[in-house]
Parts: sequence; structure tokens; C-alpha cells
Amino acid sequence: MRNWKDIEWIFEKDGALRDIYVQNATISDWKKVVDLLNSDYKLTFGVYEDNLTDKIDFGYVKTMFADETGELETKSATIDLDGIVVKCYFFLIDQIEFDINPSEIHSELELKKVTDFMKTMSAELGKQITLCGENQPEFPLIKIDSKNGIEKILTEKDAKSLWKKSDQKVSGFTKLKSTIIMKYFPKLFEKKILESANKEYKSTPKEKNVW
Repeated sequence: MRNWKDIEWIFEKDGALRDIYVQNATISDWKKVVDLLNSDYKLTFGVYEDNLTDKIDFGYVKTMFADETGELETKSATIDLDGIVVKCYFFLIDQIEFDINPSEIHSELELKKVTDFMKTMSAELGKQITLCGENQPEFPLIKIDSKNGIEKILTEKDAKSLWKKSDQKVSGFTKLKSTIIMKYFPKLFEKKILESANKEYKSTPKEKNVW
């Protein structure tokens, strides 16, 4: 068992979600993920309560990816991970994205449910999967790569050290003094997020990750 006290900082309640990403994805990866979710997990797919289905319609997902009108109803999947809610969004072909609410992760028991889910996805795809702060795919807090035997969870000390090394990327924000990195991520990137609000949502290739 890992030491929960070294990990709990990642799931501190701060009003933000935690995102899970598979970067550098392909439509074939998406098909594998959808098939796995449909066969092995309890889920709902859709938007409104009166028209939810218990399977993800991959044909509709492909239509969403191809839609350029912005008029197509955007559907998501809600996965029941043994009591933990995982949302799956179909925004980009080249980036698979889930999110969780950190308030649902109270101990190593809940964390294991999340990391087991990540391991399953990584093994199915043969690719790296990461858990990050909301909208921060370039700064993994948890990294799992089943193919290469990688499973790393950052302690707060690890994260602060990596953050200092990457400060040159956000030099204008380096004077913020919060002691918990997850608390100031949203502030650090608020300007970037606001500036990109009206721009096309783009993926972040894993080559741009801090580690």
C-alpha cells in the first residue's frame, strides 16, 4: 500500500476537477476505449435523462468528431467506477479525456479504483495515461504506462521541484506564493484560459509534458 499522506494533496478540494488524458490518440484508440467501456463498465451515454442509453454509440461519436457546424448535440459518457463518477468527453480525435471530482477520492481505496481504471486503459491502448489538474495536460500528477512498466504518483515535494524547473514557461506568474500547487494552477493559467476561450480547443501532445 502506498502512503496516502504523500498522495492526498493531489485530491484536495479546490473547486477544480482532475482530468485524465491519453495524448497522441487516434480514432482506432477511441474505438478500443469505447468497446472496453461498453463491455466492462456501467455507464450512461447522452445528455438528457429521458434519452440516455447504457452503451456509447461509436457511430455517433465519429459524427461528433466530424461535425463542423456546431449544431450537433454534444454527448458525453458517465461511468460508474464502483461509486466514483468518471465523465468521458468526445472533444478531440487525438486526445482522449476523462474527468473526476477530487472530493470523491478520500483514501487509498478510492485512489486504487482510479489507478486501476487508468491501468486498464493504458494496457488496452499500449499508451501512457495521465491524471492532471483541470486543463493542465502538460503537468501530469499521476502517470501510468502499462506497456513500459511505469506507475508514478507525484508527492507534493516532487511536484514543486518539477514546477520550479518549468517556471520559465510561466515566468509572469512566478511570484504567487500558494503552498499547494493545485490551488494556484487555476490562477497561473487563468489568463491563458481566458485568451483561448474563443479559440478552437486543441490537444496537447505528450511531448509537451513537463515530465
